[in-house]
Amino acid sequence: MPARRQEHKETALLKMLAYVLGVAPHEFGLVPDLGGWVAIKDLVKALNDEPDWRFVRESMVLEAATRLAPEVLESDGRLVRARERRPLERDYAADPPGHLYYGARRRAWPVMREQGLAAPQGGVLVLLNDAQQALKLGRRRDHEALLITVQARKALDKGVLFSLLGERLWLCDWLPADCLLGPPVPEEQAQKKPHKPQPAATGPGSPSLPSPEAMPGSFLLNTEDSQKPYKRKGIKKDIEWKKERRKDQRRGER
Repeated sequence: MPARRQEHKETALLKMLAYVLGVAPHEFGLVPDLGGWVAIKDLVKALNDEPDWRFVRESMVLEAATRLAPEVLESDGRLVRARERRPLERDYAADPPGHLYYGARRRAWPVMREQGLAAPQGGVLVLLNDAQQALKLGRRRDHEALLITVQARKALDKGVLFSLLGERLWLCDWLPADCLLGPPVPEEQAQKKPHKPQPAATGPGSPSLPSPEAMPGSFLLNTEDSQKPYKRKGIKKDIEWKKERRKDQRRGER
């Protein structure tokens, strides 16, 4: 890439980062913490949602904060913020609409339906009154995100405190399970595999020997034959011969 074109690209990126982090993060579905910090991975996902900024990578954000414009941005390697920021005020007096929407991880929905939803530590839940925009935000966490409808008025009655950031982000800390509406969860019964008996463990240092029938030139001894030799072939004939000889000897002694 020619040097002039590269310089123009870097300048445009710096302006975009300064705007997103310092002026209107909520326009991109981002909610900085109290110190103005945003996770770099979340920032990149937000930028990649914009057609003109799909080329941005985490390494480019880090380079902008450490090499290109450390006087504009700062980063600790995981988080980034603008050094000059407009204060973001949350409107706690705003009255939410009857329904809000949340893009949930597909795997998390069965648990949410039973236990509700709580914000991550140090963060907030981000809801929108537009279903498609909510699903778009959810796909930053899970490409197969599910659209969950939140009964906001019912949640208000249960003590949930909503606030409005900007013109479209509704924030809260938790949501009760009975205020969430989503697709039915199929009840899958896991099929247990039959238990296979495990071979007896050998002691430490004990060599494992192959079975006798697997060893060349070997045979299995029939213990029954060894205990009853008279049942083996040819044994009966030998015994009769010895009996006749004893009889002849007894006759001679008489």
